[in-house]
Parts: sequence; C-alpha cells; structure tokens
Amino acid sequence: MARAKIKRGSTSVDMTPMCDVAFLLLTFFILVGKFKAEEAVEVTPPSSVSNKTIVQKDFFNVTFDKGGTVYLDMDEAIRRDVIEELGKERNVQFSPQEMDAFAKSPFVGVPINQLGQFLKLTPEQVKGTKLPGVPTDSTNNELQAWISAAKAVRLGSKLVYTIKGDNGAKYSTFRNVIESFKKNDEYKYNLVTSQTDVPEGSELYQKNLKEQTEGSK
Repeated sequence: MARAKIKRGSTSVDMTPMCDVAFLLLTFFILVGKFKAEEAVEVTPPSSVSNKTIVQKDFFNVTFDKGGTVYLDMDEAIRRDVIEELGKERNVQFSPQEMDAFAKSPFVGVPINQLGQFLKLTPEQVKGTKLPGVPTDSTNNELQAWISAAKAVRLGSKLVYTIKGDNGAKYSTFRNVIESFKKNDEYKYNLVTSQTDVPEGSELYQKNLKEQTEGSK
C-alpha cells in the first residue's frame, strides 16, 4: 500500500509585524531619550576609586580647566529662574531675549557684564572663542553670586552641587571655588574624578570582595 504524501507547508515567515515593532521601539527611545549636555570644556580630573555616579537632576556644576578658567552649568529646569534672580541681586536688567537664550545655553564662561554678548554667540562661535571664565577672585567673586541666585530660586529644595577640576590646575583655583560655596553656607558638594580600579589587597578591595561573595550566596 502506497504511503500517503503529506503536503508540506511553506517555511517562510512574514517579518513585517516584527519590523513594525522594532521601528516603534526605536522611535520610542529616540523620543524619550535625553542626550548628554555639551560640557563647557574638556578637563582631566584626578583619579579615584569611587564608583558613585552623580544624578544629573537639580544640579549646579562648576568646572575649571588647567589654566584656572571657571565655567558653570545648571539644570535646564532652573536656568530662567536663576538668571532672573541674579539680575535682581546684582541690579542687572536682562531682556526677554537674553533670558530665552540663557535657558538654552549649555554653560556660562564669562563675567556677568559680558553675559549679553556671550548669549548672542552661536555654538560654533563659542567653540572658537577664548572665554575669560566666571570671576572667582576675592575682589570680584561672581561665582558666589551665581550660587546665591541658585539657592534663592530653589529655597526649600535640594540642589546637587558638583565640582569638576583639571588635575593640572593650581590649588588657588580650587580654593576660590570652595570659598564661593562656603560664603553661601554650602559645605556639601560632589568632586568629579576619573574612576580607576581599586588596588588589590587594599581595605576597599577586601570590602568589595566580601560584598560580592555574600551577594553570590
């Protein structure tokens, strides 16, 4: 008796639904993703073995390069309020256009009296311009004024202060930045460093090893 032949079905798979899902997911991540803000200047911070990460929310960052030039940037959500408060404290009038430009500006790298001209520069012009930085000396400490304005607009709410300095910068620059915080009664801030491996055999190495061993049980 002849064996009945079973009709084989097609092995092709319609991938159209899968492609639709992939593109939908890609579109979702592009829309909700937040790109890292452009830094004021590239610096090489000192090394440390700390693995703590700083959450970029409600932040106020101070950066200084090897030459001692100080820059600052802050959370986009507070920029407009900060520059408005700064104008009140320093008796400086900023136009609505300047306030709009500051709300979009990634950082500040000039004295207050040059801020209007700085905000008119395009990103390409900023990159090609040698900026004087925010004054921090004892005769004209404008960084202190910026911190004061930020504290005033976030009264009752916590700001995350961070300091990122180049490893080759002079101590006097770091001291002036610290003094700016002290004059505003701010003694808690995060120092940004380059992460390195924990030396083997050190107390921290043994502690991390113990935590990993206990976690794997």
